[in-house]
Amino acid sequence: MENFKNKKSITTKSYLKPQNPVQIVLSLFIFILLLLPNYIWAGIKCLMKTRKDVRGQVVLITGSARGLGRELCLTFHQLGASIVCVDIDEEGNEITAEMIRGQGGTVRAFTLDITDREKIVSMHEAVKRELGPVDILVNNAAVVKTNIYVNSETDELVRKIIDVNILGQFWMNKEILPSMLNRNKGHIVSISSLISMIGTHSLSAYTASKWGVTGMMEALDQELNMLNSKVVLTTVCPYFMDSNEDITTNISISFPVIPLNVICNSTVDGILKNKKMFTIPGFLFLAMMFYKILPSKLQYQMQKLLGASYNYCKSDYDTLKKYQRGTTSL
Repeated sequence: MENFKNKKSITTKSYLKPQNPVQIVLSLFIFILLLLPNYIWAGIKCLMKTRKDVRGQVVLITGSARGLGRELCLTFHQLGASIVCVDIDEEGNEITAEMIRGQGGTVRAFTLDITDREKIVSMHEAVKRELGPVDILVNNAAVVKTNIYVNSETDELVRKIIDVNILGQFWMNKEILPSMLNRNKGHIVSISSLISMIGTHSLSAYTASKWGVTGMMEALDQELNMLNSKVVLTTVCPYFMDSNEDITTNISISFPVIPLNVICNSTVDGILKNKKMFTIPGFLFLAMMFYKILPSKLQYQMQKLLGASYNYCKSDYDTLKKYQRGTTSL
C-alpha cells in the first residue's frame, strides 16, 4: 500500500511539471513582449482592410431555399458573382434561382441532401463543368429546432440536427477544399451561431452542432496554416435573427431579434474582408470572452440578461418530471 501511494504521488507531481520549463518561460516572455504591438498592428490592419472583389467568381451557398441562405445568394449575385444554390427543398431553391435569373444573374440550382456524400460529389462535378471551380463555399444549411435533452421522443430530431449541421459541413468542405488547395486560393465560410460560444438549455442538439462547427473550423484553420495555404476560413456567429421562428417563438430574449438583412449584410462584409471569426453584433464577441471567466452563478445571471429563457409548455414540464421520477427510482 505504501509503495502504491508513493507511485501515485510521484506520477501526480511529474504530471504537473512541464517537460521544458525554461523554454515555456522564455516563450511566455516573448509572447507578452510582442502582444501589445501585435494588437496595435492588428487594429490598424482592421481599419485599413478593404473588401475583396467577387465579380465573376463562383459562390456556392447551402440552405439557399429561404432565410439567410436566400439573402446571401441575392447579395452575392448583386456583387457580380455566379451563384450555386444548394438545398433539399427543391421548390424554395428554385424560387431563389428564379429571383436571380430575373435580375439577369448567372445561377445553377441543385436539389441536394448535404448529408449524402455521393450526391455532393456529383453536384460538384456538374458545377465545375458548367461554371468552373468554386471560389467561395458558404455552409449555411442547418436544422434549427428546439429539443429538451431528456426527451427520448426527439432522438431522431437530434440525429438529423447533428447530421445536417455538422456532418453536412464536413462533407461539403472535404469535397470542395481539395480544388481550392490545388489552386492555393478560395474561401470557406461556416455560418455558426452565438450559441457555439455559450451553451443554451432546450437547444442541446443545436448547441452541440454549432460548437462542433466552430471547433471544426478552428482545427481546419490550423491545418491550413501548417500548409502555408492561402485558402481563407471564416466562421460567423450571429445572434438570434428574425427568421429563426422555430427558436424565437419559444424563447424569451432580452435583446430584439436582428433583422435578416442586417445579418446578411454583416456576414457578407465579414466574408469580403476575410475575417476569421466574428459575432453579429460584434460587441458580443468580447462579451462572450468576459462571460467565460465568470463564476458559474454569475454566468447564469449573465446568460439570462443576454439571451435565453425558454418558455416550457406543460408537455415539456411533464417530460422533465417523468425523467426525474425515472432516475429517482433507479
